[in-house]
Amino acid sequence: MEYKYKLPSNLVEKASLFEEFANGGAQATIKLIDGRVFNKALISNSSAIVALRGHKELPFKMSEISDIYQTEDDKNPKEKGNWEYWDEWQ
Repeated sequence: MEYKYKLPSNLVEKASLFEEFANGGAQATIKLIDGRVFNKALISNSSAIVALRGHKELPFKMSEISDIYQTEDDKNPKEKGNWEYWDEWQ
């Protein structure tokens, strides 16, 4: 699987500590350098952003990410399915 939006190594290390709600899947919140925050990002295998609720494509550049973390809602999301994935699953 080749992901479109791979996390930089420092964020992979951080994402590896996230609580998963599905096998290899964790929901997270992303903060950008300019202060914008994007909730409900789907992280696959602690290595890539594969979906973001409400967005058909990633609305920012990977280089704009300043932090990635989990809120209580991320750790136990109310909605766990119906993601619009950006990558081709083969």
